[in-house]
Amino acid sequence: MLTKNISDADFHSAYAHEKSYVAAFSAARKERHQFIQSQTHRAITSMKVTPYLMVQAFVLPLFLVGLIYMGQALIFDFWKVCIEFWSHHLSFSFNLKTTFSETGWITLHVINDPTSSQAPSFTALVMTTAATLLGFAVSLCMNKTCLPLKYPLRIICTVQLVTLLYFWISPSNFLYRIADHSEELLAIGYVVMLATPLMLAMGYYILNQSLLKKIFNTILILTFIGILIPHQVLAHALIMTHFSNLFMPILYLCFGAVFDALVFIALYSWIVSNVTAEATV
Repeated sequence: MLTKNISDADFHSAYAHEKSYVAAFSAARKERHQFIQSQTHRAITSMKVTPYLMVQAFVLPLFLVGLIYMGQALIFDFWKVCIEFWSHHLSFSFNLKTTFSETGWITLHVINDPTSSQAPSFTALVMTTAATLLGFAVSLCMNKTCLPLKYPLRIICTVQLVTLLYFWISPSNFLYRIADHSEELLAIGYVVMLATPLMLAMGYYILNQSLLKKIFNTILILTFIGILIPHQVLAHALIMTHFSNLFMPILYLCFGAVFDALVFIALYSWIVSNVTAEATV
């Protein structure tokens, strides 16, 4: 066996080289800490909630919910006028009337259904089945970079496949009308408006920000949702009228209340991303 003897001079030279390397690395790390101050992200830092902010978090949502509740008739009148305006210009039979339930709750009812609950044709079933299977296959081929699209696409395809199975087996038993669907969307939309101030109380009103700005941003969100709901109802009704009720379940489950919640989350993220760093101190 060949061995190589390391002299004392070589050993000391290697030791000195390693020592200088460690010293240089420590100096570089110290310089990095001087120029780059690592701080905990404000999303996971603790904040001090003052009594004034606590009062805002309790009083402001109650006040806004009370205004929305008292203005229910005005909101429903706006939705009624909006839907009937576009229905008239789109040559779309869609009229509504305001009624009161047994509990005194104001509701909107569709007077005449745009279409009857007719089952989809055989051609529509075949084409939708092929498109849904293709979409599911595409979701299986997506890589990790497409995760934000991969799983929503797979969920949508799964819901549509279950719907297709129902319509293949028993299409005549699907008695849910477009009018019923539209009334549900209007009711859900109003509940989302009522819940908006309550949800903002938990993650926005406790921030150390101007009260007027909080009210202004809340009004912006409520206005956006209030304008969205009637147009959402119209879009769903148009899709089902020009195609078939085959797409009613997917519109209700994926683009109904879930879509409204996602819209709120997007708007909430927008207003919170614009707050200053001092708002969480």
